[in-house]
Amino acid sequence: MVWITGSKGMLGQELLQLFEKQSIPCLSSDIEVDITDIRAVEEFVKDNNISWIINCSAYTAVDMAEDETEKAFSINGSGVENLAVAAEKTGAKIIHFSTDYVFNGTKHSGYIEDDVVNPVNAYGASKLEGERQITSNCSRHFIFRISWLYGAYGNNFVHTMLNLLSSKDEINVVNDQYGSPTYTGELADFIRLIVESDSGKYGIYNFSGEGKTTWYYFARAVYSIGRDNGLIGKDTVINPVDSSSFPTKAKRPAYSYLLKDKLYKTFKYRPAEWKDTLEKYIKKLNKIPV
Repeated sequence: MVWITGSKGMLGQELLQLFEKQSIPCLSSDIEVDITDIRAVEEFVKDNNISWIINCSAYTAVDMAEDETEKAFSINGSGVENLAVAAEKTGAKIIHFSTDYVFNGTKHSGYIEDDVVNPVNAYGASKLEGERQITSNCSRHFIFRISWLYGAYGNNFVHTMLNLLSSKDEINVVNDQYGSPTYTGELADFIRLIVESDSGKYGIYNFSGEGKTTWYYFARAVYSIGRDNGLIGKDTVINPVDSSSFPTKAKRPAYSYLLKDKLYKTFKYRPAEWKDTLEKYIKKLNKIPV
């Protein structure tokens, strides 16, 4: 039995829908099972004969984490520790999702899994603590570092841009932060492959769309593809600006592009180019066959 935690989040909903469609036996939970309560976690795993835990629970409010550091570490650190401990006790495997924000963004050739981690904000530090708790407490673990996540459920950059570009004559978008978008649909399908094959290729892996971009060029792609596929019907000017134009409480890594060589070598899987995936997603939004 597969247990999907955080099932009301962006990735959790995507996984739950896919697993149910593929008739993969799974249970899901959100706040009704408190992962920061070790007793509740252990009882759930034991009572339901859980063989896979897919942890989509996370504190993801990057700026708020600067003020709510204790809460961020409770969910992203202690909660993850509880899941790892419960998995190890019962022989379950755990899949966990981390972030490009575990890196400080000063390396400009792309990050591999073994690069030095050094978060520049509280959110990144809390996610790194979760990684450490899993590697310390569960021998059967997969950790996927992802970046710039978007998909059908919840708020994300693509939905924000589609709304702004449909209503504004001009917008400014940051052009000095580099990374790569990750589509929940592609990630969920890859996770399905791991579970269905009962993989034992444990470790830390990077996963994101192929190709490097900035938020500005990401926005331009949303605009171009959105116009071509009928989701945007007006002219909008998109201006590239520096991060200093959008002051935030939490510092962001300037360069957090994730290299996927290890993913390809281990699983023989190469994520699609991020623009191709974005086009498929936008066509799906407008119910255009792909």
